[in-house]
Amino acid sequence: MYDVKLEPRISERFFDCVHCGLCLGQCPTYAQTGDENDSPRGRIYLMRRLHEGHIQPGDRVLRHLSLCLDCRACETACPSGVRYGSLIEAMRGRFAVAGLGKPARNWADRLLDRFMYDVFPYPRKLNRWLWLARLGQAIGFNEFLRASGLIHLLPGPLAKMEAMLPPDLVRCEPLPAHARPPGKVRARVALFRGCVSESIFGPTNRATWRVLLANDCEVFVPDSQGCCGAIHHHGGRHREAQEMAKANIAAFEALGPDVDAYVTNVAGCGTMLKEYEELLHDDTAWAERARRFVGKMKDINEFLAALPLKPPTRPLPMKVTYHEACHLCHGQQIRAQPRALLKAIPGLELIELPESDWCCGAAGTYNLTEPEMSAKLAERKLANVDSTGAEVVATANAGCLMQLLQHVRASGRRVRVVHPIDLLDAAYAASPAAMSTS
Repeated sequence: MYDVKLEPRISERFFDCVHCGLCLGQCPTYAQTGDENDSPRGRIYLMRRLHEGHIQPGDRVLRHLSLCLDCRACETACPSGVRYGSLIEAMRGRFAVAGLGKPARNWADRLLDRFMYDVFPYPRKLNRWLWLARLGQAIGFNEFLRASGLIHLLPGPLAKMEAMLPPDLVRCEPLPAHARPPGKVRARVALFRGCVSESIFGPTNRATWRVLLANDCEVFVPDSQGCCGAIHHHGGRHREAQEMAKANIAAFEALGPDVDAYVTNVAGCGTMLKEYEELLHDDTAWAERARRFVGKMKDINEFLAALPLKPPTRPLPMKVTYHEACHLCHGQQIRAQPRALLKAIPGLELIELPESDWCCGAAGTYNLTEPEMSAKLAERKLANVDSTGAEVVATANAGCLMQLLQHVRASGRRVRVVHPIDLLDAAYAASPAAMSTS
């Protein structure tokens, strides 16, 4: 017998669900399988039965719950305000404590766990592996492995991770700890650089830094910040996520009270960072500090739109469509702001994407743990991109960028995949870049 009973503060949220079924049409996994157990309503029923002890977490139940993307599209659709994300994450936490997981785990699964929890969140460790990937790209070895089919001889997780890497990995120098714009300062901002995003999409972090300066922001980059904790939190390792949250709160607090906002360009990180108050709610020493931290946390699109944005002047004549990262549109309810920033770029034609707020199948590390379902969702997304005729698809999340880049390359499509901030940065390229750093 396994004890997967949830604490009352969480379990009472089961009763918010009235089983109306409005979430079903918005759930990507239910759309693929047609199985009620793979819907938010069905999963809530399963979790409630587990919590009450009426069923045990056997392989079939675990399968239905592990297939959930935690994309939170159901929360957007729900008229009753059910906080589904907190339910599935709390239940996965109970599974982790009870030692439950995928049945018949092999060495490849254990290797994947090691990468997810002990390598990905730590840039210094991750960069050691990325050095090998960059060398392989530079000498053409990675391309040879794919072209010859030898890539399939690698353990599944390693082959998948290689396929997800951008084809032009760049090692970037650390951002300055402090920079001022040349003119009057409109806002003082601290930049959250992330872990995977910093190691793999370092150029986008630098583009974010430049765009903030172009908008007259004084920018700080705390050196002692670390991973937001999302990988651990979504994997049920809540205690480790809490320690990461405390480290980040302390790192940003050290800048003092005069910083106006903490900014991130990664949707998944932003949602996690904004949930620190929930994560640390029962820690008397940190709950209030977490509340103050969350009060200053902003997504880069959200922040620039409210600043407001200084219009860029360099035309970018291109057709662009926008994929909404789940944790931006559903997790943070940020929809209009990225579109507004893209529309501010001269010459850029923004074409609406059908099912723009449907998950692309990235979902953090879901594309590693559930590759089959992830691939189906990626192809559905790219088929919609094809229908727009756009030459560029923009999305504001590192996971989505890697997912779409991988499947664009695998399918031979020519569409470019970029972060909206990369486009903004290009549109500011003609602006004066003079600034002071320290």
